[in-house]
Amino acid sequence: MRRSPRSKRAALVLLAAMAAFTTACGSRLTGGALALAEGSGHEGSGSSGSGASDLSGGTTGTSGSAGTSGSAGSGGATNAATAAAGGSGSSASCNASNNGGATDKGVTANSILVGNITSISGVAPGLTQSAQQATQAFAAYVNSMGGICGRMLKVQTFDDGNDSGQNYADASQACASDFALLGSASGFDDGTANALTSGSCTGMPDVAAEISTHAAGNVSSIWGASPGNAHYWATGPAVWLKSQYPSATQNAGMIYLQVPATQEQAASEINAYQSVGWRYTFQQAATATDTGYCGYVTAMANAKVQYVTEYSDVNSAERLSEALANPTCTGSWKPTLVDWFAEEYTPDFISQTNGSAIGNLLLMATAPYEDAAANPSLQLMMQWTNRIAPGFKHDIFAELAWSAGLAFVQAAKAAGPHLTRAALDQQLMQIHQWNGDGTTPPLTDFANRIPSPCFAYMKITQSGFQRIYPPQPNSYDCTSGGLIHY
Repeated sequence: MRRSPRSKRAALVLLAAMAAFTTACGSRLTGGALALAEGSGHEGSGSSGSGASDLSGGTTGTSGSAGTSGSAGSGGATNAATAAAGGSGSSASCNASNNGGATDKGVTANSILVGNITSISGVAPGLTQSAQQATQAFAAYVNSMGGICGRMLKVQTFDDGNDSGQNYADASQACASDFALLGSASGFDDGTANALTSGSCTGMPDVAAEISTHAAGNVSSIWGASPGNAHYWATGPAVWLKSQYPSATQNAGMIYLQVPATQEQAASEINAYQSVGWRYTFQQAATATDTGYCGYVTAMANAKVQYVTEYSDVNSAERLSEALANPTCTGSWKPTLVDWFAEEYTPDFISQTNGSAIGNLLLMATAPYEDAAANPSLQLMMQWTNRIAPGFKHDIFAELAWSAGLAFVQAAKAAGPHLTRAALDQQLMQIHQWNGDGTTPPLTDFANRIPSPCFAYMKITQSGFQRIYPPQPNSYDCTSGGLIHY
């Protein structure tokens, strides 16, 4: 399911300050207002702390800037580590001989058991499997560094089969045995939301790779490296696209799946983009098994749609791409712009669409793998995930899960010897400015579940993905738009 920037990072450290700019439904934080809300004295700019990652608890390093064509800091934990550790830059004192022993469910003197729920089977096979693989790889990395206060991190895996009911059952089972959920990624996390707001499961922490549904985004114990869009939407991509393709944005088309996550996201994006001057002339709901994309494309051709996008699983996106390249469906019509989202950021999408998506744009939600040579944290994630799952799919879910793991460890170490679910939640609430050590866009307010205003665009080519905006590696546009608050 689509994640926006169209899902990500807004570091509004002082929520009260932010409220001054977002007092009414539909209000918008522009680049300048966003900077003021963050406490920055520089309009149109922001910063994302970075440093050398130290899983024993310390954080050192400098900050990386994030503005228009600015780069995101990478290579270590964000400055939120200092805040979480009470301003000292190191975790509360604990080690294998002084870690509190068995302090809560799933926690012993030697281990911390966490659950991971991803969508591997069902209507979209393998959809978020890389998030599970990256979570297992992250645990192996943490354990190689001595664990968390001497406790080894163990992962219990679940497959929700792309089904809300199974997601609920998995979360309920994890609640009975695991300390927390970690690195989960599913478009059906409304099941987890229901499980974690009922009975003894209330308050179980879920440090997810992403928050997909509004239901999950409204649960106080669910956090996400990609914090979802329950209350905010970034307009930067809309503003930039309008500057590049003004005519196309006045005749836009949207196709989305009839499931909560994609329906909510499609509606929110349409409202946000319309607020900065877009006009939608075509909207179409579909199902995950829908084979009628030729008909939908013909309808768009008749409506003379110039901009096409969608919210769906990757298989549905492939059917749409092939229909857009089929003259039987299109006749002489061809849209000015086709804009895919980050879920299609995988080499499989190019090959499985038989080249029909070549030349299209793709909105990024994480650091591009193409930038890895200049991104040490991304290199580290790839190194360890390849150890666990050689040749893992290079997509956004692995990066988001790794970022979630970093936040979990930071909070767990800051909690000190008495690690409990409540203590972990308290420390997670101290993490504001977040960029997953450079694996994800800067300026996410992790604690307040506010996505980033930062974005980048890739172009699909015959050989892969080519960064087109901003052109510099590991850079994002963080100032073209702002955040809609609704």
